[in-house]
Amino acid sequence: MRRLVLVHLILAPVLAGCGSDQRLDHDLEPILLDRAPIEPGGPSTGALLAAVSTEAGVQPLLIDSAFPFNSLARAGCAVGTTPGWTYTGDMQVRDGKPPSPLRAWFHTVGLFDICPGPVGDGSIQPAGVMGGPLLSNFVVGLDLPLDPSETAKMTLWPSFPGTDDQLGQDGQVALRFEARGGASAGKEGGEASLTLPSARIVLAACAAPRAFTTTDAQEVCPRGEVALRASGQDLVLAVGTGEGPLVLSESAWQAIAAQIGVAADAGTQGTLYTPFAAAGTPARFVDVPRLAVFQGTTDSTWLGACAELGRARRIEWVLANQDTNLGTQPCFQPCDADGGHSVSTRSYLELGGTLRAAVVSDASEVLRSLNSDAPPRPQVDGIIGAGTLAGTRLRLDYLLQGSNRVVASCREGSSRETCWAAPGCPGFTDSNEKKRYKCFGMADRRWAPVCE
Repeated sequence: MRRLVLVHLILAPVLAGCGSDQRLDHDLEPILLDRAPIEPGGPSTGALLAAVSTEAGVQPLLIDSAFPFNSLARAGCAVGTTPGWTYTGDMQVRDGKPPSPLRAWFHTVGLFDICPGPVGDGSIQPAGVMGGPLLSNFVVGLDLPLDPSETAKMTLWPSFPGTDDQLGQDGQVALRFEARGGASAGKEGGEASLTLPSARIVLAACAAPRAFTTTDAQEVCPRGEVALRASGQDLVLAVGTGEGPLVLSESAWQAIAAQIGVAADAGTQGTLYTPFAAAGTPARFVDVPRLAVFQGTTDSTWLGACAELGRARRIEWVLANQDTNLGTQPCFQPCDADGGHSVSTRSYLELGGTLRAAVVSDASEVLRSLNSDAPPRPQVDGIIGAGTLAGTRLRLDYLLQGSNRVVASCREGSSRETCWAAPGCPGFTDSNEKKRYKCFGMADRRWAPVCE
């Protein structure tokens, strides 16, 4: 980060990001967002940009759910300016599209007086970042078109109604997460460090699983072989709307490359521009065929993202083929059954098409920042950037009591190859139970036996 160091030290006072006098005024109208290129020369479906009022006029403001603090450079970001440290000030958020009307005014909030790194193709220098600590005061609605000519939008809400099951019946997936953070930030020069709030969204994902359709031959899975039948590479990824591509560590990419049978050094050399680094980060740009995103919280029955994806696909196959003339009645595989019935599947969002990814060193600033949480958590392998999420509608629900959730759906007109939202499907136990429950977009599915 520019003139800022993330460290693991005994911490001084907490940077609340919200003092006792903080006031967050905003309307419920969508904030129109500009989008940076995914990479130099790439489509403009990347980093999300609103605008902000500064002493130098209206300038770009990065919206980044992965960034660990909020910043606004009081002296601007011109070469030669001297950054400060922290201060309490105002952030006036405007549409990222001219004439840039005022949409939100955050009074007396905690801010870092620094400039983030440039984004997109390196030509866009935000004056600041609305990071996780500010976003986490809201349910953040994001509408991210796949077409770069369409305008992306952000809406700030005080709540988002509906249980996970209710949302699932409407075709939306709810992915639970526990906000990560707690790292400390210290200014170069040895000044006291400050604790950063826990506001980062981290989810499990399966990268590059094999293709699937319900017209494929049924996959056989004996009891106890769920993990053996999985395809793809398990990852842990942050959701970062201030990044363009899918960002992957070199070690994560090597594992993916082995899965899909390409050379580990494949790709095109280039530069990733991210707010985590003052200068561009050397990167190798590659294409990942698919990414299935799951919950961030786990329990004793969690199998891993790729194993859970394989199970959901097998159960979907049975439900989709109940009314087809296969000669035999479709049956649930023994590895997906318990006590004579199918088990429940996990909700997931699968993204496909050509997913552009930037492979960076495990020692890069962006990877080190992602893994600076305190106490140490499972390693984060990269970031799901805004370009990867193009074609979706997201609700970053930080305000749900008990645990937070990302509510996701595909925009109208999406094909299964580019975006597929699969809410969890409860286990089927007999010919009547759950008959009216819509699983994988199919209503009136029935119980099926377990294969012998």
